[in-house]
Amino acid sequence: MTDRQFNIDLELNQGDHIDPFIQDEDKLKLEELIPRILIERKSFLNVTEDSLRKEIDNEEASEAAVEADVPAIEVPLEEEEEDQQEVFNKQKFELSKNINYALNETQLSLDFVSLLISSVKPNLAKSTISPHLSKFVKPTSLNSDRLGQEGNEDNNAAANGQQNSNVGQGWKLQSLNKITDLFREASVNLNDQVIKERRYWNMINLVLANDEALFRMRDPENNARAIGVKYGYGDSGSNFHDQGLALLRKDNQTGEISFHPITSLNNAKIVGKINKFIRVKILSQIDGDYMLTGQSVFQFDYRKSKQSIINDIEKARFFLFEEDLFYQLIREAKLLINYNVSIISNKIIIEINNTIIEIESIVYDELNEEDLENYYQNISEYSSLNNKKCQLILNYLKLMLCCYYKYNLKLKQKVPTSLTKWKQNNSHPLILRPLVGNMRHELNLSNMESILKGLVSKFGDKLKKTKLNVDKFTNLATRSKKLNPFQKSIEKPVSKFALVLENGASNILVVNVTLTTNELFVNLIIHLKIIRFSTVQDFENNVNGVNVLQLGFSDFNEIEECLDWSIQNFV
Repeated sequence: MTDRQFNIDLELNQGDHIDPFIQDEDKLKLEELIPRILIERKSFLNVTEDSLRKEIDNEEASEAAVEADVPAIEVPLEEEEEDQQEVFNKQKFELSKNINYALNETQLSLDFVSLLISSVKPNLAKSTISPHLSKFVKPTSLNSDRLGQEGNEDNNAAANGQQNSNVGQGWKLQSLNKITDLFREASVNLNDQVIKERRYWNMINLVLANDEALFRMRDPENNARAIGVKYGYGDSGSNFHDQGLALLRKDNQTGEISFHPITSLNNAKIVGKINKFIRVKILSQIDGDYMLTGQSVFQFDYRKSKQSIINDIEKARFFLFEEDLFYQLIREAKLLINYNVSIISNKIIIEINNTIIEIESIVYDELNEEDLENYYQNISEYSSLNNKKCQLILNYLKLMLCCYYKYNLKLKQKVPTSLTKWKQNNSHPLILRPLVGNMRHELNLSNMESILKGLVSKFGDKLKKTKLNVDKFTNLATRSKKLNPFQKSIEKPVSKFALVLENGASNILVVNVTLTTNELFVNLIIHLKIIRFSTVQDFENNVNGVNVLQLGFSDFNEIEECLDWSIQNFV
């Protein structure tokens, strides 16, 4: 042993001397106390209730032995419990705070590492990065490179320091340049996006200013929000299966909108339509063959606006009307098969008095202007003889469809009753039937007049006096002067013949013939009434007339035979 001495004392404080190697456990921080407890206890896995009870009993026995030798100091029990509870709450709060700090730092470290490896292993980074950070930080926004120092190890510290400083400044400059480029690129992108949005909404405003009906929908391609337009005639009274709906799709590159027709609103699908228009032709019989003597012209200029989207809507609306018209004509033509009306592919053929009228649906080709303008057909005056008539027939068909729209619209505006509902479900358009019916009625009038004149000529030498009077469309003649121009197309035609015959005995025979039809407009209905007067004076006074015959016919041969027999008996 040397002269140098040292002392070890278990007392924490002895006056001014403080042993630096012994620490007061009551003054230790929680992060220092927990490791010491772990070292002392080794593990808490084998701690049981019995072991803790034995340990507490041993501590109480040792404290009782010490208190037997040392005089007891009276300490208030309530204050001691309050101090212990306060210390426990304080330590508990510090423990939870330190745990939160540790978890936060651990998560930040994990996020840092995840961002660092995201450029190399993006899938692994996505599985470890926090949800909050993944929303606001791009996965590959953090990267790292290795800096290698070239040269000999004998370089002095000053040279290394200067090199590190230059490298650091270079990295800072590069980072600043990259950030500048990123901000400039973001600014350009935002400016382009603003221009696209402005162009998009300006075009939407143009469509709205054209009095178009817009609605919200979803793009069937990507389920994105979009705006649609109603270009059909549903609000005007049409009940056509095609409602006339289209999607105004936005071009993400330019911001312009394009027109795309869809099937329906509930099950929206983009459809590629084939535009068709209606053409009317007239073929006349010449030397036993039918020759084309006229046809209608395609008349529609949809290029009225400088904006292509407006022209596309107007074009689609026009061809939808043509499609609806031909659909209604086909429906009516099916009811007229027995009256020389046939349907062949996309063509309706009407045969009346050595004349054929063809109503055809033709695919529209805007590049073939010569065909649209009948350039090849109008090669002579005779081949274009009935051009105006064909155009008038086409205009009539279109006007009648508009009248049907108006009729349906009025039904929808009325108070719903059983009658109005029945009319909505059972009303059919009068478009083709009135046209064919009135043409056949004119032919029937000519045939009936020929029969009456033939009978007069046959018995003319035996008749003292004859007079024939013809009143066409008497149901319209009794109306007021302000006649509805469509009244002839919605009412059954009624025409009358009055034939007055006088024989050698001065007897008068009055033959009244009425030609009409039913709701189908094409049937032939003939009402015959024959009255006999004994003298001319009775006839002039319309007295003492004897009703000889009153019958109905549906065939010209039958009425001709009946009239021939009646006049022969009268003569």
